[in-house]
Amino acid sequence: HERKGRSLHAYQEMVFANRNDWTYSAKDLTGGDFDINSFAEYEVLDIINLVVSIKNCTIKMRRGEYHHEGEASLHMRGDVHSDLQGVLLGPCDYDFIDDFDREPVRYISALRPHWAQFARALDDFGLILDVMPDDAESCFQISQIQLPVTVFMMIVKSLSGKLFRHYKFRNNDFGAYGIRALIDLMDSNPELRSLTLSSNRIDDDDVVEFLRSMANHPSLTKVNIDCCFEGRSTKYCMLNGLIRVNTLAEISMSNNDLSFVACGHTQSLSDSLASNTALERLDLRGNNLNDEDAASIATALQTNSTLKYLQLEGNDFTEIGGEYFGAALRTNNTLEHLFLENDVMDATFSALFDDSSLNSAADSNHICYIDRRFYDRNEEGDPTGNRQRKIYNVLATRNKTMSNVQHFDDIEINLLPEMLAAVQHYANTPVSELQFRYLANNEVNALSIVYEFMRKWDSIYKTLGTIDRC
Repeated sequence: HERKGRSLHAYQEMVFANRNDWTYSAKDLTGGDFDINSFAEYEVLDIINLVVSIKNCTIKMRRGEYHHEGEASLHMRGDVHSDLQGVLLGPCDYDFIDDFDREPVRYISALRPHWAQFARALDDFGLILDVMPDDAESCFQISQIQLPVTVFMMIVKSLSGKLFRHYKFRNNDFGAYGIRALIDLMDSNPELRSLTLSSNRIDDDDVVEFLRSMANHPSLTKVNIDCCFEGRSTKYCMLNGLIRVNTLAEISMSNNDLSFVACGHTQSLSDSLASNTALERLDLRGNNLNDEDAASIATALQTNSTLKYLQLEGNDFTEIGGEYFGAALRTNNTLEHLFLENDVMDATFSALFDDSSLNSAADSNHICYIDRRFYDRNEEGDPTGNRQRKIYNVLATRNKTMSNVQHFDDIEINLLPEMLAAVQHYANTPVSELQFRYLANNEVNALSIVYEFMRKWDSIYKTLGTIDRC
């Protein structure tokens, strides 16, 4: 409390001094500051708007204020953070969902005075971090803005000693020297939880140091290096190395052209993923992975017991690859979300709901959710309900021809109570219209299924043992 009090006092003094003695001195830009032969109209507009954004962010820091992710519309698909707070800077129309195809706002020398103002304001931001709530997810983020290495080094120098929990740099083009400066910054920040470097090139020479920093960091658990390695061979070593670190809970390495078959790394990927005990989320979208890669990943899933989220859309899998994943889902009971293309995921559905018998329906995978509108086999987060829904679906489908009786002797003993529970539940709870696969559950009368049970009640009586009829 004493330290917090001293921090608050220093923070208040900084805010008071800036309010009375400081003005933003860098001049605004207009269309007349540009050579019309060197810039497209949209580029000029982007740079002028960027000046406004830098100025507003700088003034906010000088006032002792900070951004919230919600107010800046900063979010990324799959990103679990919903309330990042700190310095969040990007183009005014940027929504941070996919930044692979968009060019960053260009740098011109007239921007340097604005970045200098920004960096000097950032020098005092440690005082703001000190008075943030203890549970605040403090973040420093610059996205879709070109930062030459001289400007980036100026910003890194001001960041030194500021214990942000999250760094997010997207498509900044600060080059190899910038990457090395960032590695040093990571090493000096023991509070860092996550790092995003998407669309910033990582050279082969920096991979070893990058992995060393990851492996030795005391609190880093999430890394995003989407679209950082196209055309460079060390990307395979990077992914295997990150998985082998075995302290990272989330790895995103999409759009890096990562087909492991082409370079003979499939076994190493499978071994690394199978033995990992920390990773919960893995994003490998858009990497030209093929069916042999699918076999490697699926083999690892049969052993891995921690991965919950696997994003594999935009790869080159066929139905054969889908069958590999289907086989893995028959034994994997921890993966909760699997994302595949529609024509691939169809091949996995027999693992999620094998309706050839009541026993196979009950033994299907009830945990993994694969988004397939109108044909979803599992509801998210409801394994018990999924199991009952499938049992009842088999009963309801057979009831249309009154054929449940002829299958009764093949039912496992411990499944009988669940059959009765499923009938009781769905007698009063119809399935959603979106659950197209289970619409048969609404098409029969539950009492008709009970009637079929009664026709074989002598077998049920013998199976369940003596019943207290008092």
